[in-house]
Amino acid sequence: MSPSGLALSAMMKKIDKDYKNNPDIKWNFTKFVIDRQGNVAARFEPSASMKEVRACVEKLL
Repeated sequence: MSPSGLALSAMMKKIDKDYKNNPDIKWNFTKFVIDRQGNVAARFEPSASMKEVRACVEKLL
């Protein structure tokens, strides 16, 4: 996780200790990957690395 991701994760834990399991969108940088059929294939919190997002997208191509 990047330094900014670690900082954001720490900030979110202060607000909601179980934030990773809370389905609410916590920040406007939450990322959703949509498959070709228009379904949500994955959701990534703002603290997720772009390598994870990229790997998910590449798997769907």
